[in-house]
Amino acid sequence: MTRRAPRAQSSVGNRRRHWEVRREQNAALGAKGVAYAWSDQARATATTQARRGDHSGWSNLVVTLQTFCSRFPAADTRRAANQTYHWERRLAVLEGASPKAVALAWWDRARVVAGDQDDDAGWNDLAMTLSNYCQHYKA
Repeated sequence: MTRRAPRAQSSVGNRRRHWEVRREQNAALGAKGVAYAWSDQARATATTQARRGDHSGWSNLVVTLQTFCSRFPAADTRRAANQTYHWERRLAVLEGASPKAVALAWWDRARVVAGDQDDDAGWNDLAMTLSNYCQHYKA
């Protein structure tokens, strides 16, 4: 008869396996995957800060993602104009929302902006931006 591991031990093992699979999936995506991995780390950092009672992690992530998006001007196309219109409406709906909700919305916008850039330049820049955000909280 086999004994089951205690629940806490089981949870740690499940979480470790989940992140191993997630890392493999991100690695297969190349530069985009690296940006996704840094996004996971940035969200974990902001969540940890919030659990400690400091919600500035989410607010700072919003500023970080806003700064990233502002570095890439929108193309002069109908598609870009439609995206901007819908983005502005989404921001209006988020007025007064939690910093976490706003940060997650800006993550959606940052993915669109990164994907619109040539080659992997946008994804590499997003990964570097999120890496810098995470390094700020490691210090």
